[in-house]
Amino acid sequence: MSTTVPEAARRTTTTWCGRAAAALAVSAAVLHAGSLAEHTPSPGSAALTLVMVAGCLYCARHLWMRGDQRDWILVTVMNVAMIMVHLTTMSPDRAAGGHHGHAVPPVAGAAAGASIPPLMAAALAVAAAEVLLAVSVVFHRTRRGMDPATAAARPRWSGTLST
Repeated sequence: MSTTVPEAARRTTTTWCGRAAAALAVSAAVLHAGSLAEHTPSPGSAALTLVMVAGCLYCARHLWMRGDQRDWILVTVMNVAMIMVHLTTMSPDRAAGGHHGHAVPPVAGAAAGASIPPLMAAALAVAAAEVLLAVSVVFHRTRRGMDPATAAARPRWSGTLST
């Protein structure tokens, strides 16, 4: 059984999701900007943080304006990479003592007294929310193309261009 969702309703849902993701991206930019003070001792880290602020705002603008498939995939990849980098740099094995000097066990609360700094926890939560939203949208869009009921109605490319 296949349900048909009117195109206008699909656009409204996609627009709403794009606006929600844009708000999350702006939140991520604010969190990155808030962590800038922690990066001032290292000019490289400070510059990278500024690039991340710009990247978050770039994605926010695109998600707010159009939110096409490329934008959603970019959001997914960037946020998964951000989560991986931060969790990796925060591992207790790091010679520098973890990200921002905080050695955090792989599982929060695994060691007594170890915790993720509040700003970092908020950034990871925002990134996780962005990943969940983006993956849901990408899944929804690609699943629609895999549905046998809608696939039969789609025109097939014949290999020739018609005018």
